[in-house]
Parts: sequence; C-alpha cells; structure tokens
Amino acid sequence: MLVQAQGSGSRADVPAREPTVVTAAPVLHVSYVKSGSYFLWKLLDSLFRAHGTKQSFVQQHPIQQLREQWPEFSIEQFDIDQMLIQDDGVHWQVEVQHIEAIRDLSAYLRQCSHVWSHSFLCERSWEVYPRFGRRGYIVRDPRDALVSMAHFVQTPFMRRYHPHPATSSEEYVAMELCAFLEDWCRHAGDHLRASRALEIEILQYESMVADLDGAVRHLANWLALDLDDAAIAQVCDTVSLGKMKRNNPQHVRRGGSGGFREVLSRAQRERALAIVGPTMAAAGYEPEV
Repeated sequence: MLVQAQGSGSRADVPAREPTVVTAAPVLHVSYVKSGSYFLWKLLDSLFRAHGTKQSFVQQHPIQQLREQWPEFSIEQFDIDQMLIQDDGVHWQVEVQHIEAIRDLSAYLRQCSHVWSHSFLCERSWEVYPRFGRRGYIVRDPRDALVSMAHFVQTPFMRRYHPHPATSSEEYVAMELCAFLEDWCRHAGDHLRASRALEIEILQYESMVADLDGAVRHLANWLALDLDDAAIAQVCDTVSLGKMKRNNPQHVRRGGSGGFREVLSRAQRERALAIVGPTMAAAGYEPEV
C-alpha cells in the first residue's frame, strides 16, 4: 500500500464523534487529476469524522448559500477544502467556478482538518507544504487516469463547466494522450523527487484499493487517530468503490486498474509506456504494455 518514494456518499456516512478541539496542523493531500484524489479525500474525511476532529473552512463559508445555483455539481464539491498553490499566490477554490485568495494562511489552516490540491509543485509549494502537519501524495497508473478523464469529460458536469471537443473517450485519448501523460510525469515526478525533503507520504491508489482495511488502518495510524475496529470498518464501508460509485457516479465510474487496455490501442499503449515508464518505475510500479 505505501510506496516510499524512491471517487461518494452523504456527509453522514460515518457517524461522527462529538467534535473536539483540534490543535494539530491539517493534512495536505495532493494528486494529479483522476488519480484517486476523491477516494483519498473521502477516506480522510471519513477518518476525521469518525474521530470527531473534522473541520472545514468551506463548509462554514457563506458560499454554501450558492450550492443550489450550480447544476450538475455533486454536493461534495462544496464540501472539499481545495487549495490552488501557484507562484503568484495561494487560493481556496470550489472547482474553477470560485477562486479566492487566501489572505491569512494560518487562519485558513486553523479551520481545516485536511486540504486537497491538484497543484503542480512550484517555488511557493516549498513555503506552503511545511505549514501542514502531514503531507500525502496519491499516485495512480497514469494510463488509467487518462482513461478515467476520457470518460469524465463526457459527464453532464464536465460538459457544462469544462467542455471538451472530444465526443467519445477514444477521441479524447487520441487528442490528449501525450499532453495528459507528460503533465502527469511532471506532476508526479516533481513530488516524488521532493518527497524526502518535504516529507511527503507516497500512496499507491491500486494498493490501497486492493487492501482497503490495511490502507484505512495505515492512514489512521499516520494521522495519530485512535479508532476502534468498528470505526475502521465503517470507514471502509463508506469508501468502498461500490458505495462511492452508487453515490457519486459522475466522479467514480469504475475505480479499478488496468482498464486502459480496453480503450488504448496497442500503438497508444506503447507510446504511453515510452512517456510514463521511468516515472512509474520511480513510483514503485512495474509498468507493462
């Protein structure tokens, strides 16, 4: 499940303990798009709720009054504390429909138990990442991430807010294969290379899904959250792929691994492996065509 660097239900899925005062710095979890980021967010969210230490800036923000005005948004997009980290500043966001500068980072972090980011590593990251108590990066086979995105762009949400000219998953792959995978190499590669210096926990999506109980227990221990077996079992149920697919089908389609072989041609698979092979190996994979 853990590699040393070398998608939902309602918010009531996990019964929450009585809220307690949080003194620890929040957790930052980072990923490239469609790489298990929603799965990891839901897992962390469920762990903090079970422990009674869930906190959220965005869930307490007046922007909640607007959540019904954005059709096709899943309800949880308004529940995610998402951060955009760039050299010109740090922002909180709800997708790209609302992006707002964080003027007081300390005050913002005090209101969060965990924060999600898709941002590429940049100079400012080296200032922001150490402000978090824990930092995790979830990595997924980028060829499966590509296929996941190819299907995602056809959903009502993406067609409304992020329209793409591709009319099928196959067409998206043909148009975006190189750009998507090259960006993955930069995103994942930079985080892997910085993982020791920035103390980033590297998590392999496929291993976590294969041993969900072990993944949940590992993260609970990593976060120093004292949870009994019943709480662990409830978290596992909440983040099971079957339940997440039923509750949020736009964001969780299959959630498995190796599906790229059903969409990519042999030539595309060979081209993809030539691009991502070295970075995948650095992330602990043994990639094959």
